[in-house]
Amino acid sequence: MKFSLSDEDRDLVEMIDRVAMEQFRPKAYDDRDSHRRPIENMRVLGELGVLGICLPEEVGGAGKSAISGILAIERIAHACPRTGAAAVMAIAGPGMFIARWGNEDQKARYLPPILRGEEAWSISLSEPGAGTALTDLTTRAAIDGDVCRINGAKTFCSNAGVNDHILLFCRFGPGTGGIGAVILDRDTPGLTISKPHHHMGGNIWHELFFDNATIPRENVLFEGNAFRKLMGSYSLERTAAGAWAIGVAQAAFEMACDYANERKQFGRPIAEFQLVQGRIADMCLRLEQARWLVYKACVDADGTASRLESSMAKVAATEAAVYVTDQAMQMFGATGMSQEMPLEWMYRMVRPYTVAGGTSDIHRVMIASEVLQRRFDQRVPAK
Repeated sequence: MKFSLSDEDRDLVEMIDRVAMEQFRPKAYDDRDSHRRPIENMRVLGELGVLGICLPEEVGGAGKSAISGILAIERIAHACPRTGAAAVMAIAGPGMFIARWGNEDQKARYLPPILRGEEAWSISLSEPGAGTALTDLTTRAAIDGDVCRINGAKTFCSNAGVNDHILLFCRFGPGTGGIGAVILDRDTPGLTISKPHHHMGGNIWHELFFDNATIPRENVLFEGNAFRKLMGSYSLERTAAGAWAIGVAQAAFEMACDYANERKQFGRPIAEFQLVQGRIADMCLRLEQARWLVYKACVDADGTASRLESSMAKVAATEAAVYVTDQAMQMFGATGMSQEMPLEWMYRMVRPYTVAGGTSDIHRVMIASEVLQRRFDQRVPAK
């Protein structure tokens, strides 16, 4: 694997790191369980051109490689976990789908506010009966003249009640080929958004209910045949989630290292105890191994993340982040468990990412499938 950045890209990442540490870190751990979107920080990133870092120049992006975007997300998350999570959705989320697959009107209408950091999007995939088994989704869309009507229900849609738009995956016809996608506004007629529910890290999610919800036909992104495109584009999002997790874990690791040198017990710094040294070494190993899998996923032959590499990166990074934040809390003892410290919140932030974006379990199945070149059908065989 060859991994190098141009001088221009290196300067860009260093600038992002500097701005994030100077402007985002001072307030990064305030209002930890608030679901308030970091609007001011996102506008700063928009002004710097960071939110379009991986998008083509012809749609207003910077035209940089995937690795530049991944490094940017890691450094932002290292300074501020909440801003990092928002940056993942802006850099590798719905904007990427629209830039790749949208028509010219959709690109002109929706991309500029994303790139300026002014608007935020949700993605709606999961349903009560279709989580990991995503192809079982039943929410239906039907073209009716100049409009599209949607019926069904969705769940676990993060921030749907506060974000500006929702990229909704739904069924236009039977089978995998019938899966498509549409763009929704929060106030779409016929759409009911539930009260907010809370994940363990303080983030909110909503249920969505569609009763002949009606959108203009021009808001249809894919009229079927979207599933393979979804999975292909989602590889970068998975890798971006891994970069976010590494950034948060790096901050926790640094806190633990500083504490090991400063905290004294039995008359000397706890860093002098062998078990603490072993814990630091294991945290460092997990972090670095995962970091390089994330980087590798972005520097293959065509500069995109393959299914195998993105799954390995996502599993390794999110599980390493859970381990590192947990071990950092252990080193701090009772102080680490206190809500006056950010570590317990950082743990609660990273833990859901072993489920979101595909569970670690299903990604392990996908990894085995790619390595063995065999398809493992999880369904009960038809009689």
